[in-house]
Amino acid sequence: MLVAVLRGRPRLALAAGTVIAGSLATTEALKRILGRPDLGVVDALKRTPTYPSGHTTIAMALSVGAILVVPRRVRAAVALPGVVFASTVGCSVVATASHRPSDPIGAALVVTVWSASVAAALVGKERARPYAGPTWLHLSPWMALGGIALLTVSFIAVAITVFAIQYGRLDTVEFGRAFIVASSAIVGTVLTCTAALLIALHNTDIDRTPRLE
Repeated sequence: MLVAVLRGRPRLALAAGTVIAGSLATTEALKRILGRPDLGVVDALKRTPTYPSGHTTIAMALSVGAILVVPRRVRAAVALPGVVFASTVGCSVVATASHRPSDPIGAALVVTVWSASVAAALVGKERARPYAGPTWLHLSPWMALGGIALLTVSFIAVAITVFAIQYGRLDTVEFGRAFIVASSAIVGTVLTCTAALLIALHNTDIDRTPRLE
């Protein structure tokens, strides 16, 4: 928000603040509404509400906020460290047994809903204009493909594991393998959601200051 204000873009500062505040408020509300179902897994958190993950919500909302307030030509470059940041936080809360894998994934989806709503309001009737910037910044399709690939691999791995357990071929799932599958799903979700936002905003210049009629 400070970056947007310093750039003379109060509208973008408001947009970033809305995504951050709205996402966090929604996450906290959902925790109290949905609770934490007992899945028969013993852990230290017991019935403490954890869905969606508040830490991951904040991390991804900050990432999206950064994408919204920077010039169009550097959106993809700013999105990359944002994806790494949000994915790292999402995976770490699972690694420390603070959350189930579905919690950071749910957080990413909450932020995506707010991002889409705010982006739609920013775009409005703005006309799409071709962007002639450096081609190396056009990363959103590759990010989307990477996210979909990770999601596909993770879901296939889960399906194979469930099949093996069901037919008695596996008694337990090693933490290392389970964590890799969970991390793939988390990173894939963050990548896909971020790429979708970049693609939606690709040919739209929300960075312009409003003209006085």
